[in-house]
Amino acid sequence: MYDGFEVDMLNVGDADCLLLTWWNGFSNVRILIDGGNAGDATAILSFLQRRGVTRLDAIVGTHMHDDHAAGLTRIVEAGTLQIDHAYVHVPQNHLAMKLVEKALGIAAGTTGANCVEKTLQTSTRLIAAIRAKNILITEPFQGTSIGPLTIVGPSMDYYRELVAQFEDAESIRSLDKGALHHLIADAIEDEFVKTGILAEGCLLDDPTTTPENNSSVIAGTIARDSKYLFTSDAGAPALKLAAAAYDLTHCFWMQIPHHGSRHNITKELIENFSPNFAYVSAARSKKHPRRTVVNAFKKIGTKVYSTHYPSPSHLWNHVGNVPSRDDYGPVASLYEADEVARRMAG
Repeated sequence: MYDGFEVDMLNVGDADCLLLTWWNGFSNVRILIDGGNAGDATAILSFLQRRGVTRLDAIVGTHMHDDHAAGLTRIVEAGTLQIDHAYVHVPQNHLAMKLVEKALGIAAGTTGANCVEKTLQTSTRLIAAIRAKNILITEPFQGTSIGPLTIVGPSMDYYRELVAQFEDAESIRSLDKGALHHLIADAIEDEFVKTGILAEGCLLDDPTTTPENNSSVIAGTIARDSKYLFTSDAGAPALKLAAAAYDLTHCFWMQIPHHGSRHNITKELIENFSPNFAYVSAARSKKHPRRTVVNAFKKIGTKVYSTHYPSPSHLWNHVGNVPSRDDYGPVASLYEADEVARRMAG
């Protein structure tokens, strides 16, 4: 008889896909959070098949960036899984689309306009796929319960405040300035570290990210007295609001937001969450995961694991009594080869 909880963080590079499983005897509740890029769908479906998953109680699309939602769309379209409920935001429900079209016309050709257009296109396709399969849709705002999972952010008011920027051309144009600022700041930090001016990089006191990232669903659960936090690509402002609304201190496990970017987390937030274990879905690059972010977690005693290290693999964390996995074995934590977690062998 099983009574535990499992988190699978799938290896999808700089993208996200998590499978959550709560056990009660031989029955379970399973929730899939995000589905990576479109090209990841086949590998995700293969993983689910190997684990004997034919039904999902729910899917959660945290936000409409392709590295989270495009693969989820393909998974729904495939029709090989029974999916009982979909929890996704529908930005078009909260926008005056005529104003959006006007703002996009004014800002046409900018990176910001292209990003907003892509977000809305991805949303349209995912929602169409869900409706075509007659799956019930609920928008997951703060306070929503999805079985044992609780949505801790964003609130509906905060979400509407974020997407309202799609109706304003100057706000859309400002996304280009923000992206350029990030590139310059990261390049300066890298140069300081390279030349020895800094021993390592620094976390930012007031980092910024895009409205789409801050609109990400943030969720939590408590299993066997262990607190879990799922952050997707949420930025520091969104995480601070969630932490103000819920007790998110002293987590047993948490997802490092936005693949380990230093533009989404602060020292204050890390100390507030203070997780025993932190997992990050990332490819091996300077940006993801940032060594600065990893080291900030390690400094408070967190053991950090990434899907890219020491070799690309799925990660598995569990508490309580759950089905054993003979095909899984120990793996080193990030940058520390003598520590052990659980991951797919080989």
